[in-house]
Amino acid sequence: MSLLPTSFKDRPELERTASFLYGVSALSMMGVTFISPVFPLMFLEIGMTEMDMANMIAWFTFPALIFIPLWGFIADRFQRKIVLAVSLLLFGVCGTAIFFTDNMQTILLLRFAQGIGVSGIMPMSGTIIGDMFSKQTDLEVGAQGLRVVSINIAKFFYPVVGGLLGGIAWNLPFLFFFIAIPAGLYTLKYMPEMGTEEKEPRTTSFVYFYSLWKALFNWSVVISYAVVFMRFFIKYGVYTFLPLMVLKYGMSSGEAGLVFSMMSLGLAAVATQVKRLANSRFEIKYIVLAGMIFIGIVSIGFSLATSLISFLLVGLLYGIMEGFAAGLETSLLTQNTSRDIRAGIVSIGSWIRNLGKTISPLFFLYVATHPELFIPLSRIPILNLDPATIVGPDQGFIITGLLGTLAGVILAVLITLSWAIKKINSPS
Repeated sequence: MSLLPTSFKDRPELERTASFLYGVSALSMMGVTFISPVFPLMFLEIGMTEMDMANMIAWFTFPALIFIPLWGFIADRFQRKIVLAVSLLLFGVCGTAIFFTDNMQTILLLRFAQGIGVSGIMPMSGTIIGDMFSKQTDLEVGAQGLRVVSINIAKFFYPVVGGLLGGIAWNLPFLFFFIAIPAGLYTLKYMPEMGTEEKEPRTTSFVYFYSLWKALFNWSVVISYAVVFMRFFIKYGVYTFLPLMVLKYGMSSGEAGLVFSMMSLGLAAVATQVKRLANSRFEIKYIVLAGMIFIGIVSIGFSLATSLISFLLVGLLYGIMEGFAAGLETSLLTQNTSRDIRAGIVSIGSWIRNLGKTISPLFFLYVATHPELFIPLSRIPILNLDPATIVGPDQGFIITGLLGTLAGVILAVLITLSWAIKKINSPS
């Protein structure tokens, strides 16, 4: 079924560009999930250490904290497609180059450069979709939802495919980053620059940053940023410590992978329905806010699960709750900002996402090694928590779940108060 209505049939470039952006979004997920299954082989083949393994992820994710805001500024002031093309080429060339080396220091440097590339791919794909359908809310929401679906389908299959290729040779998965090179060249030569009819005359950098600053106080933007941070903060805590937790109950690492797959399955299932959600009686920002609150509640279940079935159930529920937020959070940004600052606003959201990814493992590790932090929570009667049975990363899921739920409730209260004050001050 076509994404676009009949009135857009005379513009096939929109359909073609949307499909291309779904593929590009899925391609960017190769950076971690596609290659992580070969890490054990790299231990055996090229002498990779545990520190090197951690750096394979850290050196890839860290550049985003520096370069995402820069990519957003360049995209708003010049062209989106230039940023996307350069990012894809950098991602593809540096990823493919790893196939030809077994020197760990060289590999890490190439991973850092790859991280610079991927930091431009994700925010640009969401921004360009926002440009394409900025005046058609339901189309834009549906397109962003399909983008999320493509990402999670990729996450579902990449570990399996990467593992099979790694079984042939540890470096074979890296050769497949080559796909990003023709994608980058296609972007540069054939992809149209979207939303140019909305673009206002060039303003000074001061006006640009002032407009960006004002947009940060929009409630929809605040909610989107809060949800993005919480989602990835909890999710990367799950990615880091869930394998250890299931092993505690005698389950295999393969069964831990099933839990991850259930999370992606639940998210993708809901993300396919975001267009219907957006057309419901509830505003998008309230749906996303409700998703944030339920993400917090359900994430506590990871600390209470004790069997494979219970872990799978919590993983599925978590994915479903995440789907309510993930499918709509980018639309909250693109629909509430003008074209001239849209890439900057979306890029800040991507920066916040990567901040959550970066500090989450450190937080969970700190909580797991400082059980005294959990004692005050165990004294709250309504929670009925026993410190003797809840140890290690379990505490992290309880604390972040409670804090995330509380943050969602506080945001809801603040929005209600803001609405009430505006109602009182408005002339009758």
